[in-house]
Amino acid sequence: MTIEFTGRRHVVAASRVAFEAKVSGKEVWCSVSMDALNDHFGNRGTSSHELIQSFEANRPRIEAAAQRVLERNGGQSVELETRDLD
Repeated sequence: MTIEFTGRRHVVAASRVAFEAKVSGKEVWCSVSMDALNDHFGNRGTSSHELIQSFEANRPRIEAAAQRVLERNGGQSVELETRDLD
């Protein structure tokens, strides 16, 4: 299974940052919760700008966590929570 992250991202309902991966050529959306951004990366803001800024500053670690989950779940959509970044 080939996994690459496309760079597309945006804030979605429920205070999550969604980001796109391609798994063996198929687009798959992943997301990381605001709680995970707060707990692991010190985010304290709730605006879209602050969430995206926290995501971008920590993208490599977030994408690495998403890749681990994608490999375990066969390339299905991922919703990262605090426990996934431990």
